[in-house]
Amino acid sequence: MKKATLKDIARLAQVSIATVSYVLNKVSTQTIPYETRCKVLEAAKELHYVPNLVARSLVMQKSGLIGILINRSTPEGYWRKLRYSALIDYLERQLTEQGYHVVLSSLDATSPKLDIISERKLDGVFLVDVKSDIFHHISTLFSTGVPLIVIDSLIEDPLFFKVVDNYQQIFSEILNTSNQTNYYLVIDNFNNVEQLASIKQYSNLCEEDIHIMTNETELQRFLLKQEGKQGIIINEYISILVAKYKKASTLTVICNAGCPEIVPAQAHYISLGDQKLETALNLMVQLLADPISGNVG
Repeated sequence: MKKATLKDIARLAQVSIATVSYVLNKVSTQTIPYETRCKVLEAAKELHYVPNLVARSLVMQKSGLIGILINRSTPEGYWRKLRYSALIDYLERQLTEQGYHVVLSSLDATSPKLDIISERKLDGVFLVDVKSDIFHHISTLFSTGVPLIVIDSLIEDPLFFKVVDNYQQIFSEILNTSNQTNYYLVIDNFNNVEQLASIKQYSNLCEEDIHIMTNETELQRFLLKQEGKQGIIINEYISILVAKYKKASTLTVICNAGCPEIVPAQAHYISLGDQKLETALNLMVQLLADPISGNVG
């Protein structure tokens, strides 16, 4: 099947090729009547038009590329590798539907190679679970006006946008709706130490009742000391391991990996849903349209 061109759309919509280009490339300096704009968009849809990313880049001086940069540590358990699978899938699908191409890259959390930034002109970037000092280095590599949104990272810089789960509210709900006061916490590690510290603080637990997940052997040793306590588990993949040593009915699982279906039967769980993902996506779309818009979160 022949690929539709601007000329085909212009012929069907009965407008000039230039008008089609203005509409499809969202050229703000040209005033196009609403009815004409609708005719062009309807014609493009009818012809199943797929925009040429290179051509659009030349017109708009944009690459159409959005980066998702995942910071990874070594070694890394499967529960950590899978933690951002749902996030990546959601952002990739939604951005692709809006005509963007997504570039996914894993960075060494401590010493990242930043070739992807220097070699590609990214229109926007999601930076996931990043150390504060690494973030400030990475942020200097982007030109002014490129939206940079950090996810699962507490970065104290009002010039950038951050999207995190509301663990303060989550812990408040758990502790206020339960008669239990004797808890322990098992949590996946974060590269961003500020994020990890805030979760610990909101749990109101002492260090000896908190286990940072590294491997199953250390987890088992920790759980042996938690007789008679209820467990709060952050990351549903970790909850599968905990349920090997503790009754599932004693567990409350905070599902931050987007896969509540795998929580062990009989366990209580709190699904964080797609709120964080939707917030990050909507903020990026808003900033791409207007780089000075949005609210620092």
